[in-house]
Amino acid sequence: MESRSFLENFSSSRYFAQRQQISSFKELDKRLQNGELRFALVVPPSFGRDLLKGRSPDIGVWIDGANTFQAESTRGYIQGVVGTYLAELLRRETGRVPAPYPADIAIRFRYNQAFLSVYAISPGVLMLLLYMFSTMLTALGVVREKEMGSITNLYAAPASKIEFLVGKQLPYIFIAMVSFFNLVAVMVIVFQVPIAGNFIALILGALLFAIAATSLGLVISSFVSSQIAAIFGSAIIVMIPTLNFSGMMYPVSTLEGPARVIGHIFPALYFQKISSGVFNKGLGFVDLYVNYLWLIVFCFAFLALAALFLKKQEA
Repeated sequence: MESRSFLENFSSSRYFAQRQQISSFKELDKRLQNGELRFALVVPPSFGRDLLKGRSPDIGVWIDGANTFQAESTRGYIQGVVGTYLAELLRRETGRVPAPYPADIAIRFRYNQAFLSVYAISPGVLMLLLYMFSTMLTALGVVREKEMGSITNLYAAPASKIEFLVGKQLPYIFIAMVSFFNLVAVMVIVFQVPIAGNFIALILGALLFAIAATSLGLVISSFVSSQIAAIFGSAIIVMIPTLNFSGMMYPVSTLEGPARVIGHIFPALYFQKISSGVFNKGLGFVDLYVNYLWLIVFCFAFLALAALFLKKQEA
């Protein structure tokens, strides 16, 4: 009875959403690993008996520590709910002003047991820098030719718009991948961030992300008419959704309405899951294939949109 009452304090809170009950520690690890859960509570069978007898009840908490900012916020909310529940229990039973009620809360951080920020921040920084670098450089590709007048070569050439755009895109993909390997080398050698998962899976994710990011740059470059607009437009489009809606700062599961939609319609969310999964959680191809599929969708969708905005002949 007491265990159920304790858990209801979490399920009824607006800060938490209850998920299906976990049957084993293997299932707990799997669901934390794939991002379905941010934390899991382990309440022993003796919880209610210890609580009623005034002994310190044991509460186990497993938190996904891959993102230290989110994990620290989660820990604060958990401690707040537990403290409120125990204080209310003491008030109800004794009628006295609540004092700290004895409870042993064993909090463990999975995938970042030392709880070092460098392990959590590095995958996000890798994603953000690669995203900005790829998109902003490519955003200048087509619009520069518009300003110089050399876009007339496209009007006279037999090449299709897709061929023209892909030709513009390929050098930037190569540059983006060179930057990716440099950033990973800095992370591993200088900051000593280990790669726990499959490095080839990370490379594939980075390649698809670079293609999606450069395709987004082509969309911006085909739409605007000046290089200044391309630079500012790409910076805004990359920075705001990435920092606020990609899971880098706040869990996407907590977003609602338009914010949640924005988080899912940009590729940063999916590469964030890939980079964090490979670096911190030891994931591989099988665990990340859904994110690869979404990045492939973005590659084709952005390229098609860029071709739509690019006119083969000025009006």
